[in-house]
Amino acid sequence: MGKGMRRNVVLLFVLAVILAFIPFKQSYADEKPNTHSTIKLRLMETTDIHNHIVDYNYYQDQSTDEFGLALTATLIKQARSQVKNSILFDNGDLIQGNPLGDFTAQQGLEEGDVHPVYKAMNLLNYAAGNIGNHEFNYGITYLKEAIDDAKFPYVNANVYIDDEDDNPDNDKNFFTPYKILQKQVVDDNGNQQTVHIGVIGFVPPQIMQWDKTNLKGKVVAKDIYKTAQKFVPQMVAEGADIIVAIPHSGVGSTEINEKEEDAVYDLTKIEAIDAILFGHSHLVFPSGEFAGIPNVDLEKGTINGVPSVEAGMWGDHLGIVDLTLEKDSNDWDVIDSSSEARPIYDAETGKALVEPDQKILDAVRKDHQATLNYIRSKVGETTAPIYSYFARVKDDPSVQILSDAQKWYTEKIVQGTKYEGLPILSAAAPFKAGGRGGPDYYTSIPQGPIAIKSVADLYVYANTLKVVN
Repeated sequence: MGKGMRRNVVLLFVLAVILAFIPFKQSYADEKPNTHSTIKLRLMETTDIHNHIVDYNYYQDQSTDEFGLALTATLIKQARSQVKNSILFDNGDLIQGNPLGDFTAQQGLEEGDVHPVYKAMNLLNYAAGNIGNHEFNYGITYLKEAIDDAKFPYVNANVYIDDEDDNPDNDKNFFTPYKILQKQVVDDNGNQQTVHIGVIGFVPPQIMQWDKTNLKGKVVAKDIYKTAQKFVPQMVAEGADIIVAIPHSGVGSTEINEKEEDAVYDLTKIEAIDAILFGHSHLVFPSGEFAGIPNVDLEKGTINGVPSVEAGMWGDHLGIVDLTLEKDSNDWDVIDSSSEARPIYDAETGKALVEPDQKILDAVRKDHQATLNYIRSKVGETTAPIYSYFARVKDDPSVQILSDAQKWYTEKIVQGTKYEGLPILSAAAPFKAGGRGGPDYYTSIPQGPIAIKSVADLYVYANTLKVVN
């Protein structure tokens, strides 16, 4: 070995000894940016408010602790304060359903008018809303004018413009089918992250029968499941990290059928839907009412493994789905979840669980008072009490009055026509007869003066009379 080579060996030996005593702080792999993150995200839902903004029963003309968005608003604020990251959605059936809604529709909405529900909801920072079937009850023009002042976007994927060309391939959506929202969140390490939340809405295709007069020739409604199959992959391709479906639809059957009214169970079979906030059936999920349905986990609040919630009706519950998301590289995955529907009222004790939000009450104070003035106006008298306590088992005075009125009205309009003299049969249904509406859901009008509130109490839906030959 030459001198030069011996010198290099000695230098390498000395360098090795020195490096042995210098600790490495990180390996090369450790110096790479850490792309692993976990966040907790709370999804919140209101549904089937049916214009019950104030904690008030207009039919009984008295305050109530059992329903009203003013009470739900308190739950919303409480639920937000408990977590770092939350987002709020509404699932429709919003602008119709009580005398306040009917009175507002009768007065009409001019350009610049704000519907009472949006005076309230615009204070609650909703991220998006879905269209319910009752949104169409007053016609499309009224609906468009009402939602125009919502400070949040609306989504619906299965209502299309009726172009009358019998070619479904070129049909255009009537509403925006979905939105991908950029949500700024804080992960469990305290770092800012962005989650792209895709939200898509649906309504029962049966609106074409229920509101045929308002919708025929203007729109068509397509199958919920097939529509989801079309749009959900598009949402993924456009960068949605998670997808939240907001169907105004109940759970339905476990089998997939064409144009189902209740199609939530179907939607849980579509890959990439991460959570479902549903409604329409006025039930609470998770709850014992859904016991026994295959692949429903009531403790965790999942259907076929998909986190789901339904928040009752009239604001009596707030739906909550808590998701845990894990990010590995660029992808967010749901690794855990829990669901619950929080009540505003304890039915067992008969006690309110929250106080109404004063800002909500103040926002609609004038509309509420105008409605009270309207419902208290006298329209007639009754010589006997009118009630619906036994409507499901015997002839009932409340239903009889409605049936008689329909028959009387029809006899008037057919006079002088070819139908005059034909026998007329009238059908009426006892809608206020307990059931899922609860033990107080009955008509009860005492003997004496009859006001608008009493007439509205006889039949709670602003339906259109149809005569069929």
